[in-house]
Amino acid sequence: MDVVGISEEEQEGIFRVVAAILHLGNIDFAKGEEVDSSVIKDEKSRFHLNTTAELLRCDAKSLEDALIKRVMVTPEEVITRTLDRGSAAGSRDALAKTIYSRLFDWLVDKINSSIGQNPNSKSLIGVLDIYGFESFKFNR
Repeated sequence: MDVVGISEEEQEGIFRVVAAILHLGNIDFAKGEEVDSSVIKDEKSRFHLNTTAELLRCDAKSLEDALIKRVMVTPEEVITRTLDRGSAAGSRDALAKTIYSRLFDWLVDKINSSIGQNPNSKSLIGVLDIYGFESFKFNR
C-alpha cells in the first residue's frame, strides 16, 4: 500500500474497516419478546457488535438499532418497526456489503490516481484476478 501512495493513516483506516466487516458478520440474532422482533443473541454477539462499533467509531446502541429496527419517515410521522431474526441478519449482511463495496471503490480510485489514471479518460486498463469465484455453486 505504501507503493501506491496510501498513507499510514489511510492504511489503518482500511484495516479498521476490514476488521469491522469481519466482526459484523459474527453478530447473531435471537427471537425477541415481541412478535417479529429480534435481539442480539448472546454475549459473544454483543462483543462483536461493540467491537464493530468501536472500529467504525460509531455508537454501539445506534448500530444495534440500525440492525434490528427499520425506520420509515412519512410526512405525518416517523414509524419504527422491529425486524425479525431473518430480516435483522439481512440488514447486517447488507451493511457489510455496502461498507465493503465503498471501501473497494475507494481503493480502486486511490490506486488509479496513484498510477496516473486520468479520471476523465474514456479508456482504462485494469487488472483483476479473483480466480475461484466462478467455481462456487452459489455466488453472492
